[in-house]
Amino acid sequence: MKIEGEHIFKGPREEVWEMFYDPEILASALPGTQSLKEINKNEYEGTINLRIGPVSGTFAGNLKITNDIPPESCTLTVDGKGAAGFLKGSGNVHFTDLGDGTTLMKYDGDVAVGGMLASVGQRMIDSVSKIIIKTGFGILDKALEKKHGNK
Repeated sequence: MKIEGEHIFKGPREEVWEMFYDPEILASALPGTQSLKEINKNEYEGTINLRIGPVSGTFAGNLKITNDIPPESCTLTVDGKGAAGFLKGSGNVHFTDLGDGTTLMKYDGDVAVGGMLASVGQRMIDSVSKIIIKTGFGILDKALEKKHGNK
């Protein structure tokens, strides 16, 4: 499954970039995350409880950030497994300073699912992934607002 999109954050590019390296903020932005900890530089492991239609379960996996060119771009790679199946994906993320204190983030990538997760169908998986992404962006937006409110 292909994923792509963009989002405008109300914050400078450096602050947006930093959020992607903060396990606490990352964990809060992924709905259902039970744990996320850094195990090596730019590598995290954790667990997430995920529900797609009638299929739900806990997944354990890794998140790696590679090819990072601060604060312009990076590649995110995820690999997770659970009783309900598996998820593997990789995506490129680009951050553009729009010059007005905001940052445009564009992303594109591929995600593969298998096991019972795949049985719910492409349309359901696509719909849930869009909800998760939108929710995550909302949480990241609030984290930026909170940071600016404390200045």
